[in-house]
Amino acid sequence: MEQFSNHISGETVEIATIPIFATPLIVTKFPKHESYEWKSFDKVVRKPDVWFTPLNTSFPDIKEDDPYLDHETAENVKRDVLEHCQKVLACYNMPVDIRYSNFWYNAYYEEHGQEPHDHLSPDNLNPYWSGIYFANNCCEGQLTFQKTDLSMRTQQLFKHSDSKIRDYYEELWTSYIHDGHILLFPPHLKHAVKVGKENRNKMRLTFSFNLAINRSAYLPDEYFRNEPASD
Repeated sequence: MEQFSNHISGETVEIATIPIFATPLIVTKFPKHESYEWKSFDKVVRKPDVWFTPLNTSFPDIKEDDPYLDHETAENVKRDVLEHCQKVLACYNMPVDIRYSNFWYNAYYEEHGQEPHDHLSPDNLNPYWSGIYFANNCCEGQLTFQKTDLSMRTQQLFKHSDSKIRDYYEELWTSYIHDGHILLFPPHLKHAVKVGKENRNKMRLTFSFNLAINRSAYLPDEYFRNEPASD
């Protein structure tokens, strides 16, 4: 427990703050980052119709004939990122028999971005982990994660910015992660990207992905009897 001197009586009080139900974000340095030299793509808007904010994305995967990234490079970075994610998950004693369910790139210039979204599946076959590889010209403050349970909070309001537990009340977490790192996060977390003048002439490049467990290695056959095939 920590010791605090309270301003009411001046007495020392022992207190412990327990962060129950904490949400993990796993950040790791990507060892193969320096092996890649990323060139800028043309500034174009290429996205699914249901996405609102402009960017150039290969979502949901990178096709063999992609117009901006050659197939060999795409396959190499997919392999290297997956291998490193397996090593990271092993450090946390989590399943490492994994594969991609999706792997795509997002290229941004000034005024590009992504509206708030998550990586949950409409058919409930949700990812194991979702991730982002920050490849080139990724700046602090562009990626944000948003809290979505505010409507469920019924605690009486107070000026929480002065509190020692103010982090609990924050509605937004702003990323400080730069090039050469991988971020793993639970797929239900709502997040967004906003790119400004810092990328007016420099393309921001990230690779996003969803990981799936090869579950046949961990679960009995009866688990799959009523589950549609995903391959």
